[in-house]
Amino acid sequence: MDYLKSYRNVFDQNIILLFKGQLNFDLVTSMISTLGTRLEISEDSNTSTRKFYNIATECIQNIYYQLNEIDLKGKIGTYDAKSALIMVSARKKFYSIQTGNYIPAEKSKELKKRLDEIRELPMNELTKLYKKLIAEEDFTSKGTLGLGFIDIARKAGEEKLRYQFQEVNDNVDFFTFQIRIPRH
Repeated sequence: MDYLKSYRNVFDQNIILLFKGQLNFDLVTSMISTLGTRLEISEDSNTSTRKFYNIATECIQNIYYQLNEIDLKGKIGTYDAKSALIMVSARKKFYSIQTGNYIPAEKSKELKKRLDEIRELPMNELTKLYKKLIAEEDFTSKGTLGLGFIDIARKAGEEKLRYQFQEVNDNVDFFTFQIRIPRH
């Protein structure tokens, strides 16, 4: 393996945070804190950086909550069902957040439908929907109803949510999510 090539690839893509493995609350808190510290050190404190940090925080929290909602009996072949992949990078023109995790196949259909709806809504409708869901007192008993994804879509503005569901087996899919936030 060419480690120098791997290092240059990570360096050239300006990867701020890269994680693969199981998440727990303390790790999520630590990642969010580390991301904030790295942004303070390496980036200007402007509106797009703050927006990026808020969206990255929401993405990391979303994965944590998704993993806690699933019970895939531990392993999927040689892969750990409770593991996740998170990559946060700062390119010249945009910030990028990419996540991946396993989800039950029956939940992926529901999530895809919800994400498709969110993706197609104009900004003013996203804001209305977000405020409506926040105002509902019992949304926590029903789950978040996609509140995090709605918030991400609102903050990302014209950038569309990107996602894919790949079938792993009859019961499990792998969900990948990406959002880009313009830097200026």
